[in-house]
Amino acid sequence: MLLEGKAAIVTGCSGGLGSAIAAALSDQGATIIAMDLKVEKVEQACEAVRARGARAVHGIVMDVASPRSVAEAFASAKQKVGKLDILVNNAGVREIKNAFDLSPEEWDRVIAINLSGPFYCAREAALWMRDTGGGTIINIASVAGLTAISHRPAYTAAKHGVVGLTKNLARDFAPANIRVNAVAPGVLRTPMTQDYYADPEFLRGLKHSVPFHDRGEAADIGRAVLFLASPLAEFINGVTLPVDGGWLAEKSYASPEASSFFSAGSST
Repeated sequence: MLLEGKAAIVTGCSGGLGSAIAAALSDQGATIIAMDLKVEKVEQACEAVRARGARAVHGIVMDVASPRSVAEAFASAKQKVGKLDILVNNAGVREIKNAFDLSPEEWDRVIAINLSGPFYCAREAALWMRDTGGGTIINIASVAGLTAISHRPAYTAAKHGVVGLTKNLARDFAPANIRVNAVAPGVLRTPMTQDYYADPEFLRGLKHSVPFHDRGEAADIGRAVLFLASPLAEFINGVTLPVDGGWLAEKSYASPEASSFFSAGSST
């Protein structure tokens, strides 16, 4: 049990990634404090963790975009568990619109949830961890935090911000024995993306762009978070770990036909 006796907050806990992260941490002994925006989502997340045989799980409703809600949620968590060891900033939203069509209100919402929210939560967690000997914070970024993805201006900007925030907090929180890292998921099979995976054109695109094609699942992110949260990563601080099947490594102007030609080992 890598996390025996540890307590972990997971925000956005009811979605595909949040559920996988909570499961991975719980399976290794962590007490889970599941936080989400709506009561039914929190209850759903808690039930999913309990179904895996978890010995301890708590649920708290929280709006990550509200500093007051975040402060109240962390105060409630303190009453439930005396010590916080792990925070996973997973809550997030996305938009799929080009910059011409994106409204200021949509921009503000994506930035508030995806970038301001992780800062509010990280600050509350760090204040708590500083008083109890330290801990680790893991932000869920995206490959969109390391390269641009078309028709997602607010999402791309926010996730780039998360990568930068991770580096800055890693420096600022180190004296308090708090590590801060990020995981950058690529294209994964989750409930939110099932429609994509039913599209043959989408699958062809994955085969061309991702060396490991369509193998990515939410559990891959759970395992990456588990590693960064565990003692195995105790000297890793300020990094963003892509979990993308090699997508960022495979950037080419070549057409699918040209890619096949070069992989065949041409002697010319």
